[in-house]
Amino acid sequence: MEDNNLTHEDSLKLIHSMISSAKNYYYESGAGALLWGFTNVICFLLAFADSKVEGFKMPFNPFYLMAITFILQFFLDRAERKYKTAETFLDEVNKYVWLAFAISVLLLTIAGGIAGIGYVVLPLLLLLFGIPTFITGCINKFTPFIIGGIFCWVLSAIAFFYKGYNTYLLVAAGATAAWIVPGFILRRRFNKKRNNNHGV
Repeated sequence: MEDNNLTHEDSLKLIHSMISSAKNYYYESGAGALLWGFTNVICFLLAFADSKVEGFKMPFNPFYLMAITFILQFFLDRAERKYKTAETFLDEVNKYVWLAFAISVLLLTIAGGIAGIGYVVLPLLLLLFGIPTFITGCINKFTPFIIGGIFCWVLSAIAFFYKGYNTYLLVAAGATAAWIVPGFILRRRFNKKRNNNHGV
């Protein structure tokens, strides 16, 4: 009769394997960061051009493009579920941090628009950009997000004193630092890991 009991060495290997899997729970392709980063950059650059460039007039509010991005994000989440080997507590933390961010931005833009607080919305947006980015970077030990979050806070402080439509450019710069640059880094890591898994 075959002995199915694990030896001491086998047990240690199994525990080590489980710990390694837990460490790699944050399987991120960078696609989400790139999607939202480019969406914000495009929207704020179009808003800047609509306000400052003579002869350029958008036929609709450029921020309506965000609605398309929400739809794309839904399908992206479904497509990336197959890469997650396990759902952990920190996965839940990440999810709720970004959900709180999305709700905060939505309330700020809607209520701010109704109240007519004008340019004050923009430095507050940068302030909000930095919070989930910084937290995500810290809990996942991903330095580019940490730097991107801090950069957004610095730009937010500047934006409070730099009034006018040019503040749109600061928000675009914040989105680039917080999401586009880290997104490309994550994408490169993702492709490298995927190629290694396929023996390329």
